[in-house]
Amino acid sequence: MSSSNQSSGPKPIPPATKASSGPKPVAGAQPARPQGAEMLVELMQAQRQLTQAMQETRELKAKLGRRSHQMQVLQQVSEILAATSKGGQVVSVVLDVLAQEFHCQRAVVWTLEDGGVGYVPKDGNGLARPDWSALSLPAPNPFPGTPLVLFQSQWLDSTCGADSLGALRGTDGAQLFFIPFEHQLLLLGFAILALPADRHWEEEDLDSITILQRQAAISLYNAWLFRDLSEQRDALQRQALELERVNDALREADLLKSEFLALTSHELRTPLTGILGFTRLVMDGLYDDAEEMRSMLQDSYTSGQHLLGLLNDILDLAKIESGKLEVHPEPFSLAILLEEVKPIAEAYPRRPNVELFWPDLGDFPEVQVDPNRLKQVLLNLLSNALKFTKEGSVAVQVERHPGHLTLLVVDTGIGVSAEAQARLFQKFAQAEGGHSREFGGTGLGLVICKHLLEMMGGTIGLSSEGLGKGSTLRITMPIA
Repeated sequence: MSSSNQSSGPKPIPPATKASSGPKPVAGAQPARPQGAEMLVELMQAQRQLTQAMQETRELKAKLGRRSHQMQVLQQVSEILAATSKGGQVVSVVLDVLAQEFHCQRAVVWTLEDGGVGYVPKDGNGLARPDWSALSLPAPNPFPGTPLVLFQSQWLDSTCGADSLGALRGTDGAQLFFIPFEHQLLLLGFAILALPADRHWEEEDLDSITILQRQAAISLYNAWLFRDLSEQRDALQRQALELERVNDALREADLLKSEFLALTSHELRTPLTGILGFTRLVMDGLYDDAEEMRSMLQDSYTSGQHLLGLLNDILDLAKIESGKLEVHPEPFSLAILLEEVKPIAEAYPRRPNVELFWPDLGDFPEVQVDPNRLKQVLLNLLSNALKFTKEGSVAVQVERHPGHLTLLVVDTGIGVSAEAQARLFQKFAQAEGGHSREFGGTGLGLVICKHLLEMMGGTIGLSSEGLGKGSTLRITMPIA
């Protein structure tokens, strides 16, 4: 009998399999990342963020530093501009700030000048003076035909001012940036900067330029007002001085006129008294014979002629002042005219020891004059010379010059002081002056002579070395 070899005791229990605490692995999934790697990733991200934040902080600090520097510069500029009243100083300060703070290659500043008809370059940087000083531009639009907002900063188109701004553009491909200085809708000036083509304006730079624009515009406006007020003040001062001079002249003329009226009344009364006196004597028969009667009538006639001459002088002066005095120049021989004057002048009263000399005219050419008016002038000059010469001589001389003849009346009389010479050809003025002077006359003769000669294209002048040294009256007449 076969029997199986089986254990008769209980069967042993197999050991239990150890179960994992985590989730069961899923087929196809990646193995989990270690915890240290995750921390490293987070640290690197934080480091990048920190680096970026530090970079942004540095940029902000740089911008803040630049902004603070610009504000300090603008504050200094504001103080300088507030203290100046000259447009040239304003332009110089603004140009220095633009060149130094914005690093432009070239720059020019224009201001409104020439009575508002043009913009004149006042200062330049990076260019020789002859180059920028020739860049004048018209007003009110410095770039005619170009659609340009004049009151706004902007880049200029390459065609804007192509002909006039060539020197400022240069040959390095620079672009032009326009900065206007506007106040109360008036473009008082502007700056144009030549900057690299790749230049980019930061916001704080544009803000600084805007502030600088306003400061410069107000300062230029104030300088313009100050200059205008200064010009008006100077004009008022000149007018005040001129009015004072005119008032002095009027006072002097009034004094001379009063003296003239008193003098003329005396001068007119003297011959008139003689005429009446001699006529009364003849009418009353108070003469011894016919010869004495004739002498009285002759004296009366002479007094009448003198009175007529005085009245003619007054009438001629009235015609001169009213512009109604006329002359009729024509070719006339000076020799013939002197021949007509000679007997009249010889009959003039003069002291016994005074001689009268006449020239030898020879073949002098004709002169373009009004014969009657020139005769009036010559007789007046000779009458004066004989009247004011106590001893010596009165000589008539003639000189020929290119285009004219000169006639001189030279005497050895009382002479004329330098002060009196300056006013001798003025109305109512006389060499001596005063009511008690030794010689008579109204003081109108030389004034009338001057006007007559000027109307005939001639001149008159007097020279004297002083009192007691004689005088020379010189008149010129154009050759016909």
